[in-house]
Amino acid sequence: PPKQKTGETVALKKVPLRRPEEGLPPQTLREIKALREIEEHPHVVRLRAAFAQGPAVVLAFDFLVGDLGGLLRASPAPLPPPRVRALLAMTLRGLGHCHRQH
Repeated sequence: PPKQKTGETVALKKVPLRRPEEGLPPQTLREIKALREIEEHPHVVRLRAAFAQGPAVVLAFDFLVGDLGGLLRASPAPLPPPRVRALLAMTLRGLGHCHRQH
């Protein structure tokens, strides 16, 4: 497959195809289509590319230094209420944006 070297770091999600001879599963096609249609938003991770690699499809996303799970594991339990409110607000803003994009 063609490789594009941009010097940028991205996060990769590899989606194995159970039956490559049948092509992409409908749910994978829907995911790629939905991600491509979502306009940029500060609380939504952007899909940069999707490509085939052997019996799999690879999705390339903007790279984030951490994730919510890692943050929760590294933080003292329970999180302070203002931090919970801030994280929830960011999550809901991103989700709201996705819903407005249908």
